[in-house]
Amino acid sequence: METIKAINTSEVAAPFRSDLANLRRRMLGLSQAELAVASGISQPVLSKIEDGLKSPSESQQAALASALRCPVGFFFQKEREYGAPISAHPMFRKRAAVGVKVLNRFIAELNVRIAHLRAFVNAVDIAPELPMPQYDVDDFAGGAEEVAANVRRAWYMPLGPVKSLMDYVERSGCIVVHLDMAEAQIDGVSYRIPGLPPIIFLNSRAPADRQRFSLAHELGHLVMHAIPHPEMEEQANQFASALLMPKADVLPYLRDISLERAAQLKKVWRVSMGALIVRAKTTGAIDHYQSDYLWRQMSALGYRTQEPPELAFEPEVPTVFPALVRHFTEELEYDAVDLERVLALHFEEVASMYGLKSQTGLRLVR
Repeated sequence: METIKAINTSEVAAPFRSDLANLRRRMLGLSQAELAVASGISQPVLSKIEDGLKSPSESQQAALASALRCPVGFFFQKEREYGAPISAHPMFRKRAAVGVKVLNRFIAELNVRIAHLRAFVNAVDIAPELPMPQYDVDDFAGGAEEVAANVRRAWYMPLGPVKSLMDYVERSGCIVVHLDMAEAQIDGVSYRIPGLPPIIFLNSRAPADRQRFSLAHELGHLVMHAIPHPEMEEQANQFASALLMPKADVLPYLRDISLERAAQLKKVWRVSMGALIVRAKTTGAIDHYQSDYLWRQMSALGYRTQEPPELAFEPEVPTVFPALVRHFTEELEYDAVDLERVLALHFEEVASMYGLKSQTGLRLVR
């Protein structure tokens, strides 16, 4: 009888990933026709390559890598491609003016950053100090507001304003990453991916009060929404408002609130004046007539677009993800060539994405 030899899959060469070629093209905002011109590969052939109907030759792989400004290794990564996070779909429907091309580029960049995050996380052991609670919001008569109260209790948060929400979120094992989402006009997105800690991406270009509310909003999705839910965006907003401004703690400050009072409270509770006005209405501190009057004042003064700059406070900065990057560059002493190999992008792009400079200890060797 013929003996069948077991195949060691680690010895099998990784196949060319046509989906990654397509993803990189979207990340750079190129059309297939533009890539065909840049690579010197005819569009019909390129279309078949992207559809997985044709395996590119080594020379075609090199041409694609050159045109897409990445190492050939980018097309052979094992990381699967992820679509938009479940919390993003309602937002995307409201972003029709942004355009599909911009949103596709945004999702492609998220995919690349997720692959990088896996590489960073695999090099360390992350031991959360706090639990990341999971609740079904439908189990609570008080809805998202009651869920937020339970999270505060689970994290032993003191009464009153939250000094640093970032600290609590990171101590629960969540990785927070800042990146520029201005073009996509998105404040934040979150992912739960097998084998990775929960991830929250925040728009680095947003003002500090908006970043902080978005952080609480995305935390709400991670805590309450394992699957899509028609009311999930409203529930996440309710959760964020209650987490940052618990009713029992904030209500005495919101009774008959004025714009002047909202301006004073902004730095105390570290939320926007608008968020304070909304919370005043939802807690019953003011009625809808008072709320409408305050919003008319906000509009007349231009505060709905931008609140007074003198009221701004410093944004909460992630510490865990930068520490992961420093672990690679300083403790493991990865140089530019090492980073290109592990992250499958040229060092110049990696440096731009993660703020790396030559003085970080990297040996910029080519």
